[in-house]
Amino acid sequence: MSSISLIKKLRTFLLGVLFLLLFSWVFLVAFIALAPVEWLLAQTKQPQITWQKIEGTLAKGSAERINLPGISLEEVSWSLPIWRLALALPQLNLKLGNEQLAKNEAWQLQASLTPWGSLAANLKAGDLALLRSNGLPWALEGTLAGEFNLQAKLEGQRLSCQSLTGSWQGGLKALQPMQLDLGQINLQPTCPKAQSLTWLLTAEQTGEHQINLEGQAELANRRWGFSGQAKLEEQAQLRPALQMLGWRKNNQGEFQGRGSGRF
Repeated sequence: MSSISLIKKLRTFLLGVLFLLLFSWVFLVAFIALAPVEWLLAQTKQPQITWQKIEGTLAKGSAERINLPGISLEEVSWSLPIWRLALALPQLNLKLGNEQLAKNEAWQLQASLTPWGSLAANLKAGDLALLRSNGLPWALEGTLAGEFNLQAKLEGQRLSCQSLTGSWQGGLKALQPMQLDLGQINLQPTCPKAQSLTWLLTAEQTGEHQINLEGQAELANRRWGFSGQAKLEEQAQLRPALQMLGWRKNNQGEFQGRGSGRF
């Protein structure tokens, strides 16, 4: 057998193997993307994740509610383009809210991941009625505007933050565990280190209060903490609540408080 004939046969064999691998990859991606999402979720065997009236596939579907630990997401819809999955560049588009809601009232998340672990995500805020408590005593009312932008690195099961920018703002009321009108709030998070998160929250209500909170969370040791100060009018609705939480008035007449814990 001549060397030219051998090279031709080897080339034909390699092309056949390449075609087989490509076909297998496309078949696997299509099988997963077009499989019923309820069946896929059942295979994950995560009892803390439940759902109501879920339908569709991983590529495109919707659910009346998805229950996660501590929080329930209402009127959920998503899409995950198959062609991006086939190129190993998945992009998730997730929305909370139906078509009857105004565009600025729906929560919208777009997240993409590269084969080398670079994660980019954009989260636009919306109506807080679409976020409900799941087993915890909290409830919020209001509509927030603004967006967060995250750049991170996924290394195995560890997520390292590289950049977190943006802000949410809007009117906010707490309904549980007690009814409080927080007024206009502004939330700005950052990640100064790969495994740490900090945030600044301000809340202002004319004739009532002006509050500034600074918080931080360390993902490595699963600890969080905050410190805050508040200027309160004599008849401010928040005064009894802050006193009950242990906030104390300083020499300048401002209330100060702090707290910490583990998660």
